[in-house]
Amino acid sequence: MSLDASLQHSVLGTFVLPLAQAMRRHGLEPLEVLADLDIDAAKIANPDWRIALPLFNSLMARCVELSQDEAFGLLAAEQIRPQALHGLGLAWLASDTVFDGLNRLVRFGRLLTTATDLALEEDGELVHLVFGSTALTDHFHPANRDFAVGMVARMSALTLGDFLAPAAVQLERPEPGDPSRWESLLASKVQFGASSSRISWYRADIMEPLVTGDPVLARVNDEQTQAYLDGFLPQSTSREVVDKIVQHLPDGPPSQLQIAEALHVSNRTLQRKLKDEGTSFMDLLQDTRLQLATKYLQAPNRSVVETAYLLGFSEPSTFSRAFKRWTGMAPADFRNTAADS
Repeated sequence: MSLDASLQHSVLGTFVLPLAQAMRRHGLEPLEVLADLDIDAAKIANPDWRIALPLFNSLMARCVELSQDEAFGLLAAEQIRPQALHGLGLAWLASDTVFDGLNRLVRFGRLLTTATDLALEEDGELVHLVFGSTALTDHFHPANRDFAVGMVARMSALTLGDFLAPAAVQLERPEPGDPSRWESLLASKVQFGASSSRISWYRADIMEPLVTGDPVLARVNDEQTQAYLDGFLPQSTSREVVDKIVQHLPDGPPSQLQIAEALHVSNRTLQRKLKDEGTSFMDLLQDTRLQLATKYLQAPNRSVVETAYLLGFSEPSTFSRAFKRWTGMAPADFRNTAADS
């Protein structure tokens, strides 16, 4: 019999801090609560510490019980600071748009919790951040989903540097005794008992360029986040695919079928495995090209033309258009910025 999948997952340990701050607001002593659950408070000082998902859920449940506040998860989310999200939080703040920040969240969500299942969906004038459906079992208290949704709403508002109210919020949790608390804290109409949780914004609100956007700073923190993920995530199909993509790129961008054959699996099996890991072949291909492009362009003796061919582009002009679409900068401008930094 296999173990419950939730037992294999973890949460960023710095998330214990906003819970502790919310406890204090209710007159609770965080150190006592942590000790009761055998959580070593000293570990919070270690930025690389991760807490097992069931234990974090137990902590959240205890906080709700002791505070007698059914909206405790939202209160804790209001205490979030960008630094609690490590490099992802700083890259989010430096994003060109709120939409760009949300894309980073989807891309690097496993930093926050390895159980993440996020997706961005566009529907006319609305953009939805969808949290995959999660059974509300003993291993997932509803307040944890409140915390996640509240964190995203807060970070999106911080990114904008102004108030940004969602167009709508849907939560899979049962309707609480006082729904008005959720609508007040999230500044939006909230639907409870949904099939999955999601936050929706008007597209125009989150596509506006931000004056705080800093593509270079965002990329540096992207690299830090990826390095952190590489350090604790086990070897995965995604990692194997990226390794093969790097090998094939100088001969042109490989197809998914080529990579499947190189890994000795069927095309359908590869697609299924990548979907299970929350990604796709095309996402990995683009991410790999972007990461290599920024690395190559920082090398003083490597030209834009050489970089284009190393990444499998048939023409430098095609690479330049792609790079500007990814970063908002021309390759030559990026090289000059990197050289001056």
